[in-house]
Amino acid sequence: MSALLAGVWRAVSQHGPIEEAAPVIYQLLQEAAPQLRGILLRRWDGERLHLETVALAGSLHGTLVPRSPAPSPRRDEFLAWATQKRPQSWHYREQSSLSRFLVPDGIDGPVTTAPLGEPLAGILVLVGGIDGLPLAELVEAMGTALANDQRLHELNRLREAAEQDRAALLSRLDRQDVSEAIIGAEAGLLQVMERVRQVAPTDAPVLILGETGSGKEVVARTVHARSRRASAPFLRVNCGAIPTELVDSELFGHEKGSFTGAINQRKGWFERADGGTLFLDEIGELPAAAQVRLLRVLQDGSIQRVGGQESHTVDVRIVAATHRDMPAMVRDRSFREDLWYRISVFPISLPSLRQRRNDIPALAIHFAERAGLRLYGRPLRPSPADLDLLCTYDWPGNVRELASVIERATILGSGHGLELRTALGVMPLAHPEAPTDRTTIEAALRTAKGRVEGPFGAAAALGVNPHTLRSRMRKLGIAWDRFRISS
Repeated sequence: MSALLAGVWRAVSQHGPIEEAAPVIYQLLQEAAPQLRGILLRRWDGERLHLETVALAGSLHGTLVPRSPAPSPRRDEFLAWATQKRPQSWHYREQSSLSRFLVPDGIDGPVTTAPLGEPLAGILVLVGGIDGLPLAELVEAMGTALANDQRLHELNRLREAAEQDRAALLSRLDRQDVSEAIIGAEAGLLQVMERVRQVAPTDAPVLILGETGSGKEVVARTVHARSRRASAPFLRVNCGAIPTELVDSELFGHEKGSFTGAINQRKGWFERADGGTLFLDEIGELPAAAQVRLLRVLQDGSIQRVGGQESHTVDVRIVAATHRDMPAMVRDRSFREDLWYRISVFPISLPSLRQRRNDIPALAIHFAERAGLRLYGRPLRPSPADLDLLCTYDWPGNVRELASVIERATILGSGHGLELRTALGVMPLAHPEAPTDRTTIEAALRTAKGRVEGPFGAAAALGVNPHTLRSRMRKLGIAWDRFRISS
């Protein structure tokens, strides 16, 4: 039973949208309870006193009958049911006004219902036999899944609204770009900004190449802000974070009923970004099938939703980014050559932070002022000794790591100053090079049982900074968790 619950919680955590999590969870439950015919999740709208089916799985597709108007149970009967802590079983021959309100028409046989959330957020409906299922634990997991789904929809709505608000704010302030906020635009990023100036007014696809944390998204937003699409949406998609089986649905949308759990039509990222810019971060992670469909969009500007027959024209500018060696991926056929030619019309190579060390002081001052104001209400400023210390570090995590270190130093200093030496792990001013030998690193990890940091970690044994060691491990493809001993 613990394995079943672990699988259910894993599905809840890995699949944000409830319509994607429900089919996976149903398969797990059906193996434990073969008589289970299906599951439904219904969201409660307290303002309209309405239950909406938001996910279903099993042999229920096509059996539900829309009911109009919906029956209304007695208020005291419904409140008593909603506040109870245990599931309740029904049978289609024993329908009451309450059961007909909770369970859609078209379902027969034994039915078990349970309220989800406190206060009530929705209900879980189990159709068929439930012998062998841990109902109390299942209700808790499904309540979490429903809450996650609600938060995901709200975050997507807020993200798109924020992009629109940002564009409107730039318009009100009579600003056309965000170049003022880019530290190093006149120094280490001078050539990058010149490339941005050249390509931004066009609609040519842009490919930004650079290490993780080097600021690829900032450059992508600058390209968008300086284009004719600046007042339209800028949407970011992390291609490496989308499960392989959901890539097509996420990018191109799907029609209602196109797959199990697709109970509503859904627009993909291309349709949502219509008229604006779509930033495809880590494009090298796209699976082969999605690469084919992306090539078609770039060729003729049309998309076809999963399960749909009609093509929809979209006007979207593509800005892609990756930290991977794309020419090598093309050579070993893990990335399509024809797509590579399409997205690399205008490449922009972003230097790492260690390649533009002269920008480190200005970046550190900027991050310290911002962190101090946000955390303690007053700006902070690094001392000359602090800046010297920062300039000696290799910054494998680039600008993102620098911002994190400054914020950590701000917290450690309790708002009175920056504890940079502690934030950096009391590093020496001159760092030894990271070991280049795979065998040496793996041996240290094996001895440290997979631990990288700390006094007994592999970094300490090798005499290098943990950040430097992690950077080398990423380049060699070494996973620390392979060496961790399970308890």
